[in-house]
Amino acid sequence: MRINLLLMSAVLMGAVASVSAQTASQQAGDLGPTVSKSHPIALSVGYIAMIGNAPPGTCGCFLLNGGSSEELFHVWKSIAAVAQVTGSRTDHVPQSQQGLSLITYMAGPRYSFHTMRRLTLYGQFVIGGVHGFDSYFPKSDSQSTGAANSLAFAPGGGLEVGVRDWLSVRAVEGEYLLTHLPNNINDHQHNLRISSGVVFRFSTWRLNR
Repeated sequence: MRINLLLMSAVLMGAVASVSAQTASQQAGDLGPTVSKSHPIALSVGYIAMIGNAPPGTCGCFLLNGGSSEELFHVWKSIAAVAQVTGSRTDHVPQSQQGLSLITYMAGPRYSFHTMRRLTLYGQFVIGGVHGFDSYFPKSDSQSTGAANSLAFAPGGGLEVGVRDWLSVRAVEGEYLLTHLPNNINDHQHNLRISSGVVFRFSTWRLNR
């Protein structure tokens, strides 16, 4: 009887250890890339700072502040699709009496590199549009307007730190944003965007409940 009890205890302890090991392994994998087969969808919100260049044809750098939101969808292995919306604003453009507000809406692919248990590096390329308003957009062939739209694209990358299987922290994301809003010279703006925030990940179990 005592031997049977010891055997049962040993089997039970082995089962508990096996389950614990599997759980730890799953948790380690869950702290990998932002989206994966087990966590196919993620939503992020964050703060964004953008260094813009004006007046036209010069650096004249100035800072815009705002927020960003990204939706991520797992595609295959370390490849994901990202949809991004950002908004930023400044009350004063150098050598101007105008402010500037920008909204970008872009999408594209992302590739993630799982470097350590909790750290993930990624690179991405997004393309879409930008809407500028509450400012002055000169045009040579027509009357100037207070709002304008153009094509926009932004290569970039970032670093994320896994906290829980459903939560990551975006330590930093950097992007080079090129826009073509009218400026009466070359219609090109070269901008640098830096952002950080939090990422909420959704597992297949939660999505299928």
